[in-house]
Amino acid sequence: MRRIVLVLALITGIVIGFGVPVSGLGLISVTLTCSDGTSVTMNVDTDTLNSLTDSVNAMTLYPAGLTCTLVQNPVNPLRAFFGHVATAASGDKFLVGGGRWQVPCSAIVGGGSPPPPFPVAIPGGVIARVPPGALAYPSDPSALSTDPDVFIWVNIAVNAHLRDQTDPNSAYGSLNETIPANQPTCGTTQVGESHFTSQPTCLLVPPATTNPPVQPPAYVVSKVTQASDGSGQVPFPVPVLDVNGNVVGTTGVNVGEFVHFGFQDNGFPPGQNPTMSATPTTDMLNGVPASPEGTQGTPPTPPPCDPAQWFPSYHLGTNDNPTSVKQYGNLTLHQ
Repeated sequence: MRRIVLVLALITGIVIGFGVPVSGLGLISVTLTCSDGTSVTMNVDTDTLNSLTDSVNAMTLYPAGLTCTLVQNPVNPLRAFFGHVATAASGDKFLVGGGRWQVPCSAIVGGGSPPPPFPVAIPGGVIARVPPGALAYPSDPSALSTDPDVFIWVNIAVNAHLRDQTDPNSAYGSLNETIPANQPTCGTTQVGESHFTSQPTCLLVPPATTNPPVQPPAYVVSKVTQASDGSGQVPFPVPVLDVNGNVVGTTGVNVGEFVHFGFQDNGFPPGQNPTMSATPTTDMLNGVPASPEGTQGTPPTPPPCDPAQWFPSYHLGTNDNPTSVKQYGNLTLHQ
């Protein structure tokens, strides 16, 4: 009997000394499964779980050809009792989000009001083509303002992960955008209905700053795999710049090209940032169609993620009235 008690004591000591249950660390095991074929199991805290839920729901509310499901995995009581160790997934870098944002016509074809300025310091199975008209929006008064510029809505969905946490060029997943039908015309340029699907080749998350505390941006390079070809949909617009950086026209996103994006998760649930703090008032982003595709590199070699292309300076939501912006959707950046 003494031997049995001694063996149990030794086992208990080993479990306590070398194993920490996921639940004991305050982490929750979830599996994110998306229509692009990815399925990732990870350990996250409650705040990240809530943010992921908002991001997944936004993909459905503002469709861009990508849907995901988030499932909480059941806890095995035996594994928890014997100290199942939390895996490295709790420290994985990933970016998951969905929503819609406003892009001014001036950013696409020139003229009108300038795009949001570059901030020196931030104040307090996917398909490319969908049936024409399927993504039409009803009239939305928040899309209009006294600003002489015209704004269009753009849906976005991003699901970017790293195979190797030390290599930003090991990214995989999807980054899609859709411009729904019934959008205003930017001068003589028709901007909707259009779409592209792409696969991330790079996900770079620089270290967060602490003075002042600012949520880090994330930079993504993604290779276009499918794009509107004009058969029932117009090409997805991309601004063309002259040598002085002025917008002088527009072109389209094409298969095989690389698009550069910048994203920033402000760390708050949608609509719940209480003050103008060190984080932005909403989640932020930048990329086509507000900015050019970026440095293309020499195919088939993808270009690296570059913080100079593009800093996330547009709100995920309304951009026509900077004093009362609304967030539509959510970004979840985990590092």
